[in-house]
Amino acid sequence: MGNGSVKPKHLRRPGRHAANVSIGCAGNHKFLKDPHLGINVISGQADVLCSRVLELEKELKRKDQELQEGQSRVAELQEQLDMQTKVIAELTKELQSKCIQLNKLQDVVSTQGEHSLQPFPYKVASRIQVSANRRKRAKEGVSAEPTTWLYDLNRQATFSFEKAKVRKDSSEKKLIMDAMNKNQFLKRLDLHQIQDMVECMYERTFQQGSYIIKQGEPGNQIFVLKEGSLEVFQQNKLLSSIPVWTAFGELAILYNCTRTASVKAITDVKTWALDREVFQNIMRVTAQTRQEQYRNFLRSVSLLKNLPEDKLTKIMDCLEVEHYDKGDYVIREGEEGNTFFIIAKGKVIVTQSTADHSQPQLIKNLHKGDYFGEKALISDDVRSANVIADEYNVECLVIDRE
Repeated sequence: MGNGSVKPKHLRRPGRHAANVSIGCAGNHKFLKDPHLGINVISGQADVLCSRVLELEKELKRKDQELQEGQSRVAELQEQLDMQTKVIAELTKELQSKCIQLNKLQDVVSTQGEHSLQPFPYKVASRIQVSANRRKRAKEGVSAEPTTWLYDLNRQATFSFEKAKVRKDSSEKKLIMDAMNKNQFLKRLDLHQIQDMVECMYERTFQQGSYIIKQGEPGNQIFVLKEGSLEVFQQNKLLSSIPVWTAFGELAILYNCTRTASVKAITDVKTWALDREVFQNIMRVTAQTRQEQYRNFLRSVSLLKNLPEDKLTKIMDCLEVEHYDKGDYVIREGEEGNTFFIIAKGKVIVTQSTADHSQPQLIKNLHKGDYFGEKALISDDVRSANVIADEYNVECLVIDRE
C-alpha cells in the first residue's frame, strides 16, 4: 500500500474518455459517461449544435425557394420585355413608314410651290414647326398626289362636279360627314371640301371574306363603313375592328401611298367610297375658288391695292392661312417676329404694357382688312404689343419674311 505500486487516478491522460464520442442529432448520439461525474459531458453542446444545423437547413430551403420564385419572376418579366420589344419594333417600323410619307408630302408641296399655278392652301407642310401655342393650323386640304395632271387643262375640262355627285338623303349625308370629321386627317380639310366629298361618294358592297384593302397594294379610294363587320390585319396579325360609320383608307388619297394594312370583310359589307381622282379635283376647284376670293380681298387692303398684278401673285404664292379661337394670342409682346398678318375674318384686340399698370392695357381693335406686323417683312422685329383673337374662328392671312 505504501510502496507506491498503485498509480494515482489523477495521472490518467485527460480527455481520453472522449476519444470515442461521436456527435449526432435526433437521438443518434453516442456519449461516454464520466466515471467520476456520471453524466454526459458533451450532451449540452451537441443539442445546441443540432438545433443550429436544423435552423440552417430550414434557412437554406427558404433561400432556395425564394431563388426559384425570383428566377420564375425574371423569366416572366423577360417574356413581357420580349413582347414589348416586338411591339415597339412594329410601331417603329410603322412610324418610319409615316415619316417617309410625310417626307414625300413635303417634297411634293415644295415642288408645287415653284409653279405660279400652285394654290397656296397646299403649302401647309412648310409651317409644321410653328409653335402650337401661337397659332392653330388652318384646315387646309393637303395632298401629296403627283400633280402633273392637276394642271392639265384637258383633264380638268373632263371633270364635272355635278356629274360626280351621287344622290343621298340628308340623314345619310350627316352620318358620312360625322365619320369624316372624326378622322384625324380628314378633319383638317375645309368644311366645304368635306361636304363636296360627301356629295360625290358612291355605294360599294363587298362579300364576306373579301378584302376591301390589301396591305402593300396601291390605294386609290377612301371608304366609310355603312353596314357590316370589318377587321384590320397587318402581316396577318389582327389589329382591330372598324366600327360602323368610320372613315378609313384616307392615306391613299391624301399621301398617294401604298396600303399599310389589310381590311377584310367578316360579313357582307356596304360602304360609301370616293375615288382619289375625284378628291383631287375637289381640292383643285376649292383652291382655285379660294385663290380668286383672296386675290379680290388683297386688292381691298390699303397696303397692297396698288401693287402690280405679278407682285400680287407672288405674294399670294407665299400666303398661308391661320385660324384662332377667342383668347388665342396671335403675337406676344417682346417676341421676335418675322411674320406679317392680314385679318381676313373676325376681329382682334391689341394690348400693350405700360409703366402705370400691372396688366397690359387695351390700345385698339382691328377688323377684317386690317393688318399688323408689317415691319417683320423688312427687318428683325421685336413685337411691341400683344394681338389677341377677340372672336371664335378668327382667320388671318400670313406671310413669313423667309
